[in-house]
Amino acid sequence: MKNKKLRALGYAFATMLILIGVVSIIVGVNWFNLEVGAVVLFFIFLIPAVGIFVYLGCTEEDEEEKLPNELKGIRNYKFKAIESALWLLAVALFFIIGFNLNGWSYAWVIFIIAAALSQLIKAFFYQFKE
Repeated sequence: MKNKKLRALGYAFATMLILIGVVSIIVGVNWFNLEVGAVVLFFIFLIPAVGIFVYLGCTEEDEEEKLPNELKGIRNYKFKAIESALWLLAVALFFIIGFNLNGWSYAWVIFIIAAALSQLIKAFFYQFKE
C-alpha cells in the first residue's frame, strides 16, 4: 500500500511540473514578452517530469503477472490484436477528419473515444472468474 501511495505521489508531482511549465509559457509570453525564455523555462519543468513518468512506467508491475493462468495466453493475444486495430483506426480517422473535413479543432476527440473503448475492451477481456 505504501508503494502505491508513493507511485501516486510521483505521478501527481510529475503532472504538477508539466502544468507549472505550461503556466510559465502563458505568463512568460503574455506578461513579459519572453518567448524563448518561457520555452526554456517550460523545458526545465518538462524534462524532469518526463523522467519521472518514464521511471514510474518502467518500474510498474506487469498487469499480466497479476492475472490467473487461464486468462494468459490466447486471450492476451486477441486483446493486443484488437487494441492495435483500434488505435490504428483512431489515427486513421484523425487524419481523415483533419485533412478531408478540415476538422483539426475537434478531430482530437477521437483519441478520447478510443481510450474509452480501449478500457472497455480491456474490461471485457480481463474480467476474472469468480
